Amino acid sequence: MKRILIPTDFSEAANNALQISIAIAKQVGAEITLLHSLNSAQQYVDISLSTAGDITMPGMQPEVVIAAIEQEKQRAIQKMEDLVTLVKSENVKVNSEMVQPALEYVINDFVNENKIDFIIMGTHGATGIREAFIGSVAQKIVRICRIPVLTVNNSCHNFNISKLVCCSDFIEKRILEQLPRIEKFADMFNASLALVYINTPTYFEETKTVTKRMEEVVKKYGLEGTTSHIYNAFDIDEGVIDFADAHGADVIAMITHGYRGMKKLFSDNITESVVNHSSIPVLTLHLPK
Repeated sequence: MKRILIPTDFSEAANNALQISIAIAKQVGAEITLLHSLNSAQQYVDISLSTAGDITMPGMQPEVVIAAIEQEKQRAIQKMEDLVTLVKSENVKVNSEMVQPALEYVINDFVNENKIDFIIMGTHGATGIREAFIGSVAQKIVRICRIPVLTVNNSCHNFNISKLVCCSDFIEKRILEQLPRIEKFADMFNASLALVYINTPTYFEETKTVTKRMEEVVKKYGLEGTTSHIYNAFDIDEGVIDFADAHGADVIAMITHGYRGMKKLFSDNITESVVNHSSIPVLTLHLPK
C-alpha cells in the first residue's frame, strides 16, 4: 500500500476519514492524495435555488448564480489548502486534486491514472448537501471501485488496527479466494483476523456443519493464523456488527460482488448496510472481474 486516496467534501465525516488515513499512512509509509469534486459546489447552489423558490426572483439572475458557484469553488480551494497543510504537519507526503464531475463518474479512471492502491472515505455524520455526498456517493464508490475501500463512520482517536473481523458464508469459491487478501491486510498491521459465520433463522445451519466447512476453508487457503467463530443473530448485517463490537474489533472486512441482486448471505445490500451502520471502519474488497 503506497498510495491512499481520500475523497473529501470537507465535512466532519470526511475529516474523520482523513485522520485515520494519516494514522495508516504513517504505519505503512504511504502517501495521501486528497480528491474533491467541484460538482458539490454546483449541487449546493442548485439546492439553494430550489429552496428559494422561483429562480426569476431578484438575486437569482445568471450572473448571481455564476458568482455563487465561483465563491463555493474558492472556499473549496482554501479548505483543500488547509487539509494539505494539516497532512504535511504530520510528516506524511500529500497531493491534492480537484475534478469537475461527480466522483462516481471519474473515480475508477482517477484510481488507474494515479496508481492508487487504497481508498479511505467517510460515511454519515452530515446533513443537507453534505448528507447527499457522504451517503450516496460513499455507497456508489464502494459499489463500483475495483480497489479496496475503507469507510469510516465515526472519529477514531489513536486509531490502530489490531483486530479484524471478516464475515462470510464460506461457500462461494470466488469469495473464498479473496480471504488471503484479507489476511495479508491484517498481517500488514500485525493484526489478528477472526473469521465469522452469522447464523440466522432464515439461513440456519447446524454448528457442526458450519464448523466443518470453516475448517476446510482455513486449511485450503492457508489461514491457520486466524480464528473461526459462529455467531447467532436475526440478521447478518446486525450480527457481524454486534460480533465485531463484542470482540473489540478495529475493522470489519467484507467481500462484495459490486452489484445488487444477490439474495444469499453475501449480497451487496448487506455489505452496504454494514457500511452504513457500523461504528468502526469497514473494509470492502471487490471480486476481480
